[in-house]
Amino acid sequence: MNKKNIKYSQNFITSKHHINKIMSNIELNANDNIFEIGSGKGHFTLELIQKCNYVTAIEIDSKLCIQTKNKLANYDNFQVINKDILQFKFPNNKAYKIYGNIPYYISTDIVRKIVFESEATVSYLIVEDGFAKRLLNTNRSLALLLMTKVDISILSMIPREYFHPKPNINSSLIVLKRHPSKISSKDRKKYNYFVRLWVNKEYRKLFTKNQFNQALKYAKIKDLNNINFEQFLSLFNSYKKFNS
Repeated sequence: MNKKNIKYSQNFITSKHHINKIMSNIELNANDNIFEIGSGKGHFTLELIQKCNYVTAIEIDSKLCIQTKNKLANYDNFQVINKDILQFKFPNNKAYKIYGNIPYYISTDIVRKIVFESEATVSYLIVEDGFAKRLLNTNRSLALLLMTKVDISILSMIPREYFHPKPNINSSLIVLKRHPSKISSKDRKKYNYFVRLWVNKEYRKLFTKNQFNQALKYAKIKDLNNINFEQFLSLFNSYKKFNS
């Protein structure tokens, strides 16, 4: 999708009342440095710079960059960068958090970038409601890959009436909290392979029948369609043991 189409796909939240309700679920302090994904017209940027030490907003639409700068003319603890977030390189060795009301159609790409290409300790994102639920679904590969790096929670539902133009579906405010990786770098490729085959239910390519029964028993799994992430990690560790 080109930049022109991206512009027309944006949905904004501008009501002060609605913005305050959303911000009440976000934990920020005066020491925080924030990267904002999509400043839009600067309404959330204004709230962020009043609560935080410094805000770097990345906005793909040059006209919206100008609007944001004009809206924040009385402040100096921010910068607006006119760039596609998928082309932006987050800094290393620096503490920061991320906030963003992200486009539905590239939500997966943005979330993957945040988790695997940034060092953000905490990320607050407004996403499509169904997408938020999929990030918690351990029957899906994306959830299983992300959970190795972050804890994922839904903080609140955001009605579609908050936005203009009004989308057809509701959104959710989610939080990604980084934790030490549950998978070592040397096991990453093996884990990705395991996830792909598991989600496709190709169990016979991972375990013999006896190994499978042992792995399920050790992980205390009774229903293959209802397992938590810790149980899934147990399955992967059994797979590694059997194939060591």
